[in-house]
Amino acid sequence: MGKIKISKKHKRSPRKFMLSNGLQLIPHDPSHIFKNHKEIKLALAESLFDGDREAFIEILAGYVRTHNILEVCRRTGLSRTVVYEATGKQGNPSLDTLCKIMTAFDKSAA
Repeated sequence: MGKIKISKKHKRSPRKFMLSNGLQLIPHDPSHIFKNHKEIKLALAESLFDGDREAFIEILAGYVRTHNILEVCRRTGLSRTVVYEATGKQGNPSLDTLCKIMTAFDKSAA
């Protein structure tokens, strides 16, 4: 049996990639979206009015991940397990848990 030929290791692309027409591609950072508390509140309210439970949980989970889950837990008094379960894919948070996490929005904005 002969040796199997493998391809070379790919080179790393630069952080800012220049296209042939002079445009630059830069990495997208979605975490800056979750820093705008007014936009998050509007998105959460809209998902509630639309009855889109999955969107609500995704937005809430994105907020918690962006704002450091330990900080959210400290401000809300909830354990990490409760917050992880509430914001998981199969999460079904209680109204009390939602209220505590939502009040962390205003506390973190101050």
